[in-house]
Amino acid sequence: MLKDLKNFFEQHLLPSEEESESEVSGIEYATAALLIELAKADFDEDILERQLIFATLRDTFELSDEDLEELVSLAESASADANDLFQFTSLVNQHYSNEEKILLLENFWKVAYADGRLDKYEEQFIRKVAGLINLPPSEFTKTKLRVRKNLSDS
Repeated sequence: MLKDLKNFFEQHLLPSEEESESEVSGIEYATAALLIELAKADFDEDILERQLIFATLRDTFELSDEDLEELVSLAESASADANDLFQFTSLVNQHYSNEEKILLLENFWKVAYADGRLDKYEEQFIRKVAGLINLPPSEFTKTKLRVRKNLSDS
């Protein structure tokens, strides 16, 4: 598995020669792993949640279907092997602006509501990650209400 991860990073996530060293990140990988962890938080993997995760990753990172499949597969493996969320949230903290963190939080809420209900474990997971990525509790609540309103309006 480690060899697969290394190959994926080298082929898809590492910068080309013209990109600077500071742009090296596995942010796509970390985001995918966090979304997958969220989907598993309620112990009920829903097809709508999975479809939304794929759409979110595809749109956010402009990935081809092949790259997307590989990314999700690797993120699922890493998620299963992870002892904690720090390895993922630390990448978010290093590479995401505050606005990007809020967008990630919005995507968490969309995935949590994708199956038509919000499970208490999903909400706990989102609250934990919001704290780990240094978003204030007020942003947690505002984003939750905004996403819920947008979903009810559509």
